[in-house]
Amino acid sequence: MTLLITDGLPRGLGYVEIDNRASGMPVGQAHFEADTYTCTHCSKVVILNLLRKRERYKCTGCNHHICDGCAADMVAGGKCETMQQKYEKYLEKVLRQLPSSPIILP
Repeated sequence: MTLLITDGLPRGLGYVEIDNRASGMPVGQAHFEADTYTCTHCSKVVILNLLRKRERYKCTGCNHHICDGCAADMVAGGKCETMQQKYEKYLEKVLRQLPSSPIILP
């Protein structure tokens, strides 16, 4: 499995705004806004840093941008498995372990 190194940023996928201006407390940055995206492999929300110099990664298996941790796993030999696929695999495992008739009759 290979990763695509993208120079373009994923846009319009999400947005975060943290506003502490009304609190009256002195903080370093009272107002913060940034675009976000969700990694399809682990469901982490990634806040895009516009000053980032490193490339962002896009999985060729699912064709979505992924976080740095999942990109490192892919480089180390991991396979493309989205969080939805992980949930479905887990549910199938749980359903196989259930008894054929969950209702116990006297």
